[in-house]
Amino acid sequence: MIVNGIDLKEKYGSKLLLGQQTIQERSITTFTEWIDDADYPTPGKRPKGKFFDVEAEMIVFGTSKTDAEITVSNIIADCMSGTIQLDNMDLELEGELKETEKEFLKRWNYSLSLTFQAWEKTEGEVSIEIAETGKTINVAGNQTTPCIIELTPSGAITAYTIKGAARDPVTGEAEDIIIKNLTAGKKVIIDGESCTVTEDGVNKYADTEMWEFPTLVPGSNVLTFVSSSVSCDVIIKYKPRYI
Repeated sequence: MIVNGIDLKEKYGSKLLLGQQTIQERSITTFTEWIDDADYPTPGKRPKGKFFDVEAEMIVFGTSKTDAEITVSNIIADCMSGTIQLDNMDLELEGELKETEKEFLKRWNYSLSLTFQAWEKTEGEVSIEIAETGKTINVAGNQTTPCIIELTPSGAITAYTIKGAARDPVTGEAEDIIIKNLTAGKKVIIDGESCTVTEDGVNKYADTEMWEFPTLVPGSNVLTFVSSSVSCDVIIKYKPRYI
């Protein structure tokens, strides 16, 4: 089990024995209502998946009561929040520690149960280089996922249009992203994860026209890139996301 890049087994060695690690299903919020005396319910918005629990069981071995208590404390400190990778699984989870339970087994061994409240379940990052003016990207997963678009122009570009990487959150209709005043050799990053637009690390949001930050949907995504005759190197990065 790895939390924020820390391999717990490697760090604690013989002081720690990892046990069962389980991902529970998400809680689901529905919006359908059934009005009194009505014959049928009134459909609302599509149901939404929210938090899900991640449970990890382990045994802590101490050379003394103090040593065991400090080891438990350090493990909890390492696991407070961040990226979680369970054993024998390639998915990455984002969450925070929700509950802990410690039980005395024998001198000085304790069972320790950690329950995380998680909200993201993704595969590793996919990076695609695009040299042409259009490309179809097939995205794994079953949830819309934010993406990062990196643009490096070979020359100055007054306006650069990206089609197919943004959509109205209610209707699903495609919306353009337009980035203006690109400078030769300076990388522009439109980051759908952090919701920022930068050029060589400097805020460039003022030169951007868009209603939504870029996302990709599960399945086929047809992307089109429109500019003047100046070429632009494009890299798309995303993580397939699951409910």
